[in-house]
Amino acid sequence: MHSVAHVQLYDVARTAHFERIVRSGAPITVLYSQRRYDFDAALAARVGARRAGVVGAFWYTLRHDIDVLEIAEPLLVRAAPRSFAAILGARLRAARRRTDVAVVAYAIENKDPREGISTLPWRARLRLRLQQLFVRRVWNSLDRVAFGTSQSQKLYARILGGGRATQRLIPALPVADTAAAGTTTREPIVTFLGEFSERKGFPLLLEAWPSVKAAHPGARLILIGKGDGATSARELGDRDATVQVEIDPPRTRIFDLLGETKVLALPSQPRPRWREQVGLPIVEGLGKGCLVVTTAETGLAEWLEDHGHAIVAPSGDVDALSRALTASLRDDRSPADVLRDLPESDGRAEAERWIVDPAVAE
Repeated sequence: MHSVAHVQLYDVARTAHFERIVRSGAPITVLYSQRRYDFDAALAARVGARRAGVVGAFWYTLRHDIDVLEIAEPLLVRAAPRSFAAILGARLRAARRRTDVAVVAYAIENKDPREGISTLPWRARLRLRLQQLFVRRVWNSLDRVAFGTSQSQKLYARILGGGRATQRLIPALPVADTAAAGTTTREPIVTFLGEFSERKGFPLLLEAWPSVKAAHPGARLILIGKGDGATSARELGDRDATVQVEIDPPRTRIFDLLGETKVLALPSQPRPRWREQVGLPIVEGLGKGCLVVTTAETGLAEWLEDHGHAIVAPSGDVDALSRALTASLRDDRSPADVLRDLPESDGRAEAERWIVDPAVAE
């Protein structure tokens, strides 16, 4: 069987991207521009990931035979010139060799990139305007695009229209971890996982915790992550015996803690130039059978609400967050009940299979 030469372009690479490649076992080449805070250099080296800017992406695709070129998020404006350069190189290579290259994308962007431009310095505004010139060109170059959330699909349709690409909505949901499928409700543990920052709603959670603890004696809070709020996390852990703080623990430790967690809290907040696209902690928490408390910022909000998870509204309301956390702690659903709502295959992996080879994925 012919091995597909598959190249993925990531604007910001993170450990989860490389873990997905390892799980799939597929021979995928990753070209990335920036590193996320949780970037695992050893794992990146293991999968052969390499850093490449606009020129580097163009030269790589021009010099290598590629069957499938998976570009970065088409509405990620800063990535558009690099994506266009990679597409140009791949198409020139394919034309010279009289072969075909499929240009595909996985899309989860749910924030209009035109919003919040006025908040930027003039040089940044100018750079963004120039980068935007490439967005529609990239969009019109796509052969297939898989959407990970309904929010994203609606946004693309509103901004860019239908386009020439074949499209499919495949929700970015995890496959159930059967080892976590207990049939009794878990201990009252709330876990925050991610960046200790305002945009992730971390200060709101700290403010809400005393009310949650008072309403549900015996409840515990686990704070996992790192960032500017790490000092606040440690201080709370030092003075409150119900709070456990884990600063940047190994991934295995994170999954062990999620396996004990009843409620995963990620009260993401809107920002002028950012919105929670999905929320990896939400995906990982669901896969471990956790109930989720979040806001309508995540692209999975519609699915979560339809399946009995809590959406805090308004997103910045501390009292609403306290009530949602308390209600979720009192929910008698077991991990098995939560996992029962998940698909039989991982949504991101299913999307990957489809954009690489639609015939095989059907």
